[in-house]
Amino acid sequence: MKLLALFIFLFSSVTCFGQEEEHSTKKMHGREEAHGKLKHHRIALIWAHGYVPKAIDNKDQTVIIPVIGLDYEYWFSHKFAIGLSNDIELTNYVIENHEGEELEREYSYVGAIMGIFEVAPLWVVAVGPGVEIEKNQNFFVAKINIEREFPIAGVGWDVTPMFSYEVKTSNGHGVYDAFNLGIGIGKRF
Repeated sequence: MKLLALFIFLFSSVTCFGQEEEHSTKKMHGREEAHGKLKHHRIALIWAHGYVPKAIDNKDQTVIIPVIGLDYEYWFSHKFAIGLSNDIELTNYVIENHEGEELEREYSYVGAIMGIFEVAPLWVVAVGPGVEIEKNQNFFVAKINIEREFPIAGVGWDVTPMFSYEVKTSNGHGVYDAFNLGIGIGKRF
C-alpha cells in the first residue's frame, strides 16, 4: 500500500512539473506581451497634419491642413482587426480638377472602413475604402495607414504615431491625393 502511494505521488509530481514547464516555454505574442490578454476593442483620438499636393491658396503656398480623427477598431485576434477611421479636415482649401477648374473643399469629413493587419510586433498596416463628404463635391477614397503602437504598460493605453495616404476620386472631377502625419492616443477595452 505504501509502495502504491509512493508511486502515485511520484507520478503526479512528474506530471505537474511537465505541465509547469509547458506553460513557461509558451511563446507570447508581442501585442499580448504589451497589453496582456487580448482586448477586442480599441478607440483612439488622432491629431494630424495633412498635405494635399494639388491644394492651392490665395498666396500660392504649400497648404498644410490640421486634421482630427476618432478611430474604432475591433480585434479578432492579435493579428487581425476591422476598423472605422473618421477624420475631419479643419480648414478650407481649393484643388484644381483635371479640367483646370477650381473646386473648394470646406471642412471635409473622411470616413473609411479599414482592414487591419499587424505586420510585425506592434506595427500595423490598415487598408480600406471610404468616402470624403463635403458640401461642394463628395469623393470616393482609398486609404492606407501605417502605425506603430507604443503601449503604456499595464493600463491599456497607447501612443501611436501614424502615417496615412489617401487617393480621392470623383466621377468627372479627377483625382487628388493627401498625406497625413499624426499621433494617436488609444485605449483598449
